[in-house]
Amino acid sequence: MPEQSAYTILNLRKGASEQEIKRAYIELVKRYDPEQHSERFMIIQSAYDRLRDPVKRAKEDVFTYNFLKGEFAFSAEEKQEDPLPEILGRIKELERQLEAEPDNPAIKPALILNYMKRSYRNTQKKLWSEAIKDWQLVLKLDPTHQRAKNNLFFAYAYLAYYYALHDLLEEAVNLWELALQMDPGNRDLIHNLAIAYEQLGRHDQAEKYWQETVKRWKLELEKDPSNEYLRNCIIEVHKHHGGRALQSVPTPETKQEAVEQYREILKYNPNDFEARYNVAATLMEEQKFDEAIEELKSLHAQFPKNIDVVNLLGWAYLNAGKFEMAFSTWRRALVQDPKNTSIRDSMARARLAVGKKLKESGHFTQALVHFKELLKLMPKTWEVHYEIADTLLRKGDRRAALTEFQKVLELDPKNKLAKKAISEIRLRA
Repeated sequence: MPEQSAYTILNLRKGASEQEIKRAYIELVKRYDPEQHSERFMIIQSAYDRLRDPVKRAKEDVFTYNFLKGEFAFSAEEKQEDPLPEILGRIKELERQLEAEPDNPAIKPALILNYMKRSYRNTQKKLWSEAIKDWQLVLKLDPTHQRAKNNLFFAYAYLAYYYALHDLLEEAVNLWELALQMDPGNRDLIHNLAIAYEQLGRHDQAEKYWQETVKRWKLELEKDPSNEYLRNCIIEVHKHHGGRALQSVPTPETKQEAVEQYREILKYNPNDFEARYNVAATLMEEQKFDEAIEELKSLHAQFPKNIDVVNLLGWAYLNAGKFEMAFSTWRRALVQDPKNTSIRDSMARARLAVGKKLKESGHFTQALVHFKELLKLMPKTWEVHYEIADTLLRKGDRRAALTEFQKVLELDPKNKLAKKAISEIRLRA
């Protein structure tokens, strides 16, 4: 189950100030005494810690919808409690007059006033769609009307936010798109659209808005280079897209996309282990083994005890044809941690693969070296004895091969391959 949002736990909206976060935390701690509600207190404490730390808060915020602050604006006259039938009657009459006398300068202001009066009534009753129609009518008559503009924009943003929270994403993106037409540079709207389109699986549209969001964060970071929160917001987006590229169907394009995303992270945090490791892993996927070796050597120098790095470095050497470097890398790791199963497994698989390749190429003596090294790791595995026996037989040493095939039968008495090989050796003899 995904971790609950820190904002939900503290009953806050994204964008809450430090004072609001602290106040919410104190209120909850008073309600849930740490001694009597230890589990609940730990959840509250974790949420509080996540929102106080700029790095953790960035991770929290990147996929959390922004609530655009604002309120509906009405003049005192527009708020007057005229009887609704009177308002509706005046609107009907003024609309008729406007149609008859479109150039009469007194009609439009009076009609706008009554549309605003009706919209005020509708907002009080939370009849949003009706209120929106009124503001649209006002702006049709007077495109510069500021209160109607403000109210229409806030209604779009406000409704879209609550639609998104209830997973009505199509409705949310439609309203946010309308709001963005009214304020094309609004970063919070652009960010919301990136998240919503991502959740809808419409990745092309999501990518467009993610690029715009990150571009704006980068411009802000240039003005405030010490802003750790912004820096980590950018990093989190690149991590998300790099991870998605790695998890998608592997193609040259997706692999390149992953490398580019992780290299972007390294511009903002050169020591980011995950990014550096994934760059190396992706280079391995692309079979750029020499480049992967350089990345992993640098990472290994910084994290010499990290088994994943050592293991991948061994495979990079092996795939680059540097067999001795591969095995010496793994041997050094086993000296540090003799019981490490992942290193032992890598060495075993590598010895077996190299030995088989050499055997098939006719390099029998070299193949036997690898199989006998493998025998030290897996002394009671019939497959290893079978490979040694088959190599010896191909080399022409039937007696030694027979001995090894017999060892196969000692470990696996029903092994048909070994029985057949023994019969053929004895028949030829």
